[in-house]
Amino acid sequence: MIKAISSELQKLESIKRSSQISQNKSSETLYCRKIRGHYQYYVGKKYLSKKKNEKRIQMLALQEYRGKLNPLLEKAIVCLKGAQKSLERLNEVYERMHEGKQILFEPDIVPISRKIQDFNNVSYEGLPFSESDKTEYYTRRGERVRSKSEKIIADELHRHGIPYHYEKPLLLRVDGQMKEFYPDFTVMNVMTGEIKYLEHLGMIDNLGYYNNVLAKLDVYERNGLLIGREIILLHESSFRPLSTRVVADYLQEFLM
Repeated sequence: MIKAISSELQKLESIKRSSQISQNKSSETLYCRKIRGHYQYYVGKKYLSKKKNEKRIQMLALQEYRGKLNPLLEKAIVCLKGAQKSLERLNEVYERMHEGKQILFEPDIVPISRKIQDFNNVSYEGLPFSESDKTEYYTRRGERVRSKSEKIIADELHRHGIPYHYEKPLLLRVDGQMKEFYPDFTVMNVMTGEIKYLEHLGMIDNLGYYNNVLAKLDVYERNGLLIGREIILLHESSFRPLSTRVVADYLQEFLM
């Protein structure tokens, strides 16, 4: 919720800035009436031909709109800032208590710092590397991954301070039985604490690989993990390598 409020606040503040910069103030008032299905425009009693005065008419209409919009923008921005601060205070209540008291109960609202700490403290066994895996790639955190692209993704996650686990097992239901799957990255949104799964599709031009990916995505969806909500997909092929700019865009959109 805090992220949604912050996003809306940024949008409204951006609108306010652009509105103020481009505002061309005029004391004139535009009037409009409809005659025989056509609109006629006036300033006072003076008729303005739309063909000859189109830009002036547009400017006066826009000025009226922004004159009414800006005061409401101001009020909305103040309200959102207040809501943002209130939500932040809710998260701070538990954190400001003595550590000796914190251990006595589970808070109704878990601070994001606690969620991140608990996430990072999880221990697990990922998929082992076979002896045929000759090429070795290591991330900045010193963990081994299976490709150069996965190293890039892991290092971008680390650089942005996004908590992640590499190939952490995930139990999903398949044909009535629970089966272990290994998402490339299990990640946490640093604003909300939401868990998401980032999959890198590294060889989508390989038919066998592509069919296996579709089967895996089908299992995700059947377990209520939807692409674009819980599942983040990055992709590349032999002809189109992974774009670090696109990686950064996805991290910004879904995890920050």
